Amino acid sequence: ATADPPGGRIERDAAGEPSGLIRENAVQLFDSLRRADHDFASDLAAARALAAECLALGITSVHVFEGADEQRVLAAMARTPGPRLRVLMHLARSGLDDALEAGITSGTGDAWFRIGAVKLFADGTLGSRTAAMLAPYEGESQSGIETLGREELSALVRRAAAGGLSCAVHAIGDRANRHALDAFEAAGAALGALALPPRIEHAQVVDGRDLPRFAALGVVASMQPIHCTSDMELADRHWGERARTAYAWRSLLESGARLAFGSDAPVETLDPAAGLHAAVTRQRPDGTPAGGWRAQERVELDHALAAYTAAPAFLSGEWDFKGRIAAGCLADLVLWSSDLHALPPARLHAARAELTVCDGVVVYERSGAVAGARA
Repeated sequence: ATADPPGGRIERDAAGEPSGLIRENAVQLFDSLRRADHDFASDLAAARALAAECLALGITSVHVFEGADEQRVLAAMARTPGPRLRVLMHLARSGLDDALEAGITSGTGDAWFRIGAVKLFADGTLGSRTAAMLAPYEGESQSGIETLGREELSALVRRAAAGGLSCAVHAIGDRANRHALDAFEAAGAALGALALPPRIEHAQVVDGRDLPRFAALGVVASMQPIHCTSDMELADRHWGERARTAYAWRSLLESGARLAFGSDAPVETLDPAAGLHAAVTRQRPDGTPAGGWRAQERVELDHALAAYTAAPAFLSGEWDFKGRIAAGCLADLVLWSSDLHALPPARLHAARAELTVCDGVVVYERSGAVAGARA
């Protein structure tokens, strides 16, 4: 007899009994069953192991969405000797009150560890058909779940912005993206005063009328190319003709929006070469579908590279010294196994990092042990 909580759903069988499938905010009913114990030393060792994996892929900086326990571990990983990465640490919604009370603002920190935005969830996902859509899914009466209602989302964005905190809103469906853009618009002048720009995470399907609003509001579209090639069949099946505006990288760029690319690991692979391939071809590594899925939304290699380098530096408020090769910038570099511009687009996924330099130090060499010498 448990009622569905706001922003969640308990699936039931024909007899009205819970089926065991729990969607979105309904998982919070089981929070008390989660293990709360953390061992700092083992967590730090795991973080360092993952940092080594990232460096081997040519990744020197990450934007992370986790909680307070993870924040302590990642701050230690970033600022102490050993395999480490530069971290932009976003805050969970549950940490908003504490951050405001402590006067913590977006952009606080240094070149190794900085505070990012407050992560808010406007809807669910495509695969579970909980992404909030303007119209029902194909052949269904359901149109997804708003994990935060429009008014509550706007209130949270305004409150965060007034305290100097930017927001990163998870929005996959076209209704969720519209509500996120509405929330940023309602924040008014406070949005422009923030140290870090607002961002929408995923932006997987955006109504054509909302595409120009990203540029107009200064909202960065933070997207994951590998989602497109992983989910294209699901998009066609559940969104039908609306999939023509799904993963609309080129349309967003042409509208003047800033595009940032990432991995959404561990949901997808960390490998940026796989993401570059997906962005440029909109194909899987086996070459399917021929010509690329919704090929009109492919982007050029230089646009994809900028979305993996310059745009994330802009998002972290570090564009003046990061994300490009220039005098005065951080010496964070990757030497690829092939000239990416000479490599056939269909082979981009095969590119590998031969050498990774972070802060002027060689931290990974594919041919052998880390040299540790100054570059």
